Amino acid sequence: MSRYGYHGRLLHVDLGRETSWVEEPADLQYRITGGAGVLAARLLLEGTPPGIDPLGPENLLIFANGVVSGYPLAGLVRHVVCAKSPLTGGIGEARVEGPWGIALKRTGYDALVFHGAAARATGLLIEDGAVSFFDAAAEWGLTTGEATDALESRFGTDAEIAVIGPAGENRVRFASIVSGRTHQAQRLGMGAVMGAKRLKAIVLKGGTAPPLADEAACRRISAAFAAAIPDNILANWQKERPGFAVWVHDHGLDAALDVDNFRTATFERVDAYAKPHWELHYRGIAPCPGCANDCMKVYHVAGQGDVRASAMHQEVTGAMGPNIGTPDVATLIAHNTRLNELGMDPVSLGFTLSFAMELVERGILSAGDLDGLDLRFGNVDATRAMIERIALREGAGDLLAEGAKRAAERIGGGAERYAMHVKGLEMVPFEPRSQGNLATGFAVASIGPRYDICEHDWDYDVDVGWPHAMDLSRTLGIYERIPMEHLGVDKVRNYKALNTLWSAADALSFCVFAVAPTRVLSMGQMAALLAAVTGWETSDHEIMRFGERRNHLYRVYNNREGLGPEDDTLPDRFFDEAISEGPKKGQKLDRATFRRVLETYYQMMGWDAAGRPLPATLYDHHLEWTLEGT
Repeated sequence: MSRYGYHGRLLHVDLGRETSWVEEPADLQYRITGGAGVLAARLLLEGTPPGIDPLGPENLLIFANGVVSGYPLAGLVRHVVCAKSPLTGGIGEARVEGPWGIALKRTGYDALVFHGAAARATGLLIEDGAVSFFDAAAEWGLTTGEATDALESRFGTDAEIAVIGPAGENRVRFASIVSGRTHQAQRLGMGAVMGAKRLKAIVLKGGTAPPLADEAACRRISAAFAAAIPDNILANWQKERPGFAVWVHDHGLDAALDVDNFRTATFERVDAYAKPHWELHYRGIAPCPGCANDCMKVYHVAGQGDVRASAMHQEVTGAMGPNIGTPDVATLIAHNTRLNELGMDPVSLGFTLSFAMELVERGILSAGDLDGLDLRFGNVDATRAMIERIALREGAGDLLAEGAKRAAERIGGGAERYAMHVKGLEMVPFEPRSQGNLATGFAVASIGPRYDICEHDWDYDVDVGWPHAMDLSRTLGIYERIPMEHLGVDKVRNYKALNTLWSAADALSFCVFAVAPTRVLSMGQMAALLAAVTGWETSDHEIMRFGERRNHLYRVYNNREGLGPEDDTLPDRFFDEAISEGPKKGQKLDRATFRRVLETYYQMMGWDAAGRPLPATLYDHHLEWTLEGT
C-alpha cells in the first residue's frame, strides 16, 4: 500500500554508542497518533521508566513531524520537540515554525529519537537519509548563530541546522533549541535536555518528502488560504506590518496587561510600545515556506547582535517587556535577539527575572545575593548582565537558571508566593483573572501554561471580541458571546471545545495561527488538507478525536510521573489579589468556583475525580495499552 504524508520510519540514535537503527511502526499507529507529540508520548511511555531524571541519559529527545506537516503549504510548516520536561517533570512539548521541519520531512524519517548521552560534544548529520556523527567540539560554546555559521561552512549553506546555544550547553532548565538562527523550540526546557545529551547540532541535507496524495488539492487549499487572509481581520493582523508581536499598546486599552510579575495591570511606559516606535526597527519577515501568513516579523536594533536572529514571536513582547519593566521597544528587541543567540526561552526567563525583581523590591533578596546587581523592574543594565549570567550559570545566574519554582524553594522566606508558575513552568504574559477559559487551560493542561492553549476569551467578549469570532465557532457548539472575565461551569463546554480543536492542531502539527476557529482554515478545510496530504478518508470528527486523544495520553504520562489534581491550579496571586487598575480593576478568581470548573472539566473529559482518564475513556481512544500493569 502506498504511503502519503509519512515515511513509516523512525530513526533511533544512541548518542553514547554512536549507532542508529530504524523502527517501522504499523500504519495503524500513524492513524491513531497522527505522528508528532502523540507519537512521542507513546515512545516516552514505552521507552522510559517512570521517575527518570529529565537531564539524565535515560530521557528521550524526540523531533517529529505530524502526518500532515512538514510541507511548504498553508499552516503545515511546523514540527515538535518532545522529552520529559526538566521544569515540570511531566510531558515536554515545544512547537516550532520555519524551514527545519520541511528538511526533517525530507530525511526519510518521521521522527528522530535520541537515546543516551554523548561522551563529547557531538553533532548528527542526515544527508539524503544517511546518518553520521561529527565532532562538535569547535562549535561548543558558540551562540546559535555562530554555531550555525560554522556548520554551514562545514556542510554547505543548503543545510538546515538546529542547535543549542550556551544556555542549552549549561543545562539552563528553560533553554531552547534554535533552528535557522531565529526559530525557537521554546517552553519546557527542550534545549536543556539536548545539552545534557551533549548534542550540539542536528544538520539536515537533501532527501525527499513522502508524496502528497493529491498535490493539486493541496495547492488549491493553500491558494484559497492566501486569498482569504485580507478578509480575516485576525489573519490580516498577523500578516501585515507591524505583525502579531506588536500588541502590548492596543491590548492594554481594553484588557489587563501583565506588568511587574502580575502585580499590576497598568504600564506607565505603554505609549513607548505604540506601533510607530516599532517601525524604526523593522527588517522584514522570517517566512514559513509555502504559508502566506508571514507571522514572524524581524525587528532589529543596529549594533545589537545578528539581524538573522531577530524574528519575534508574540509572547516575548509581554514576558520581556512590561512584565520586567523594559522601558522601550528598542531594548525589548535587543533582548529578543540576544535570547535567540543564547538559546533561551524568553517566557520562562521573563518570569524568572520578574520573580527575582519582586523579591528584591520586597527585601527577600538583595543586590548582595545577586552578584551586586540591583535587579529591579526597568533596570536594563542589571537585566542584561543577569541574562548573561543565567545562560552561563555564573554566580547568581546558576540559581535563576533553575527556573522560578526551584529558585523559590532554595531561597525560602516566603519567596514561593512570588514564583508565577504552574507545575513548574513559568506563566505566560496573558492575564487569567480577566479570561476564564485561559485560567482553566493554564491550570489543567498537561504541558502547563501556554498562551495558545485555546482561543482567548478576549476574542469572544461581548464588547471587544472579533466580529467574525462566532462564524466558525458555532461548528464547535459555541453559540453565544460571553464576557471574557466570566468563570463558571457554563463556560467549561466552550473551553473544552476550543482546547480540543487546538490540541488536534498540535497533534497533527497544524499551525494554530492558520486554523479555526478565528483564522482562515476552517475545520472542513483542515480535514480536506489532511485528506489531500495523506489520502485518508477523514472528517471534522476525526480531527477533534486527535485533540482529545492527545489530551488523554499526555495526562496518562503526567499521572505516571506523579502529577495529580493538586497540580491543576494557579499561583495564589490570581485568587488572593484583584487586578489593581485598568478596565478589569477588581477582578480576581474565586477558589471554590475554580475548583468546580476543574471538576466539571474532568467529568466532561471522561476523567475520574483525581483527573485520571477512566479505563473506558482510554478504550474509547485506542489507548488501552496504557492500562497494562496498572
